Amino acid sequence: MSLREQLAAMLTLRPERYRSLLRELAERLKKTAEEGVLKPGDPMPDFVLPDATGELVFSDDLLKRAPLVVVFFRGDWCPFCRTTLSALNEVAPDIEAAGASLVALTPDTGDYVNAASSGLGLSFPVVSDVDGATALRFGVTYRVPDALYGYWTGVGIDISARHGDSSHLLPLVATFIADRSGILRFAYASGDITDRVEPETILAQVREMANEVRATDNSC
Repeated sequence: MSLREQLAAMLTLRPERYRSLLRELAERLKKTAEEGVLKPGDPMPDFVLPDATGELVFSDDLLKRAPLVVVFFRGDWCPFCRTTLSALNEVAPDIEAAGASLVALTPDTGDYVNAASSGLGLSFPVVSDVDGATALRFGVTYRVPDALYGYWTGVGIDISARHGDSSHLLPLVATFIADRSGILRFAYASGDITDRVEPETILAQVREMANEVRATDNSC
């Protein structure tokens, strides 16, 4: 079963009210995902963000093992995101073996970031995109509608507490892959929480780009 099929099956188990709110959100964000997000050929925004241990992670350092895969997710509270991160973790060794690196960005802060990293046993860094500033530069930021925010609050999910602010900003589910020079070669974003890039697709992209790097190095 593909990742998208797994997520779609999970969604069918959620209350109809929640599914309706998510459908409305996906439709609202469709234009943003198609037009407002960085595209292949654009320079990747650089960033310096704290990881689960509080250490700063520099995008420049990550690009030393390019290609670099950058994945945005909503937070450890989201079961769709946890399933996606676990699926990515399965291919993370192959991504590393190709000479590439992977990093996941979330607006969660503090111990919530550590919960995602250690709780799932991830082998790649998870960093806190404080105030959603990096997501904004990638063009993947949106404000959660009041009705959806109210629903989450009603089931015990307080994103304001998790983010340390009341802006109610979240990133689209999005995946970017940058080459050694920091230029995006792959970009995909969606307002539909089940619409994720398959880990195998990411791995194939990484391997293709890594082969290009080796071919260039060998020709010098």
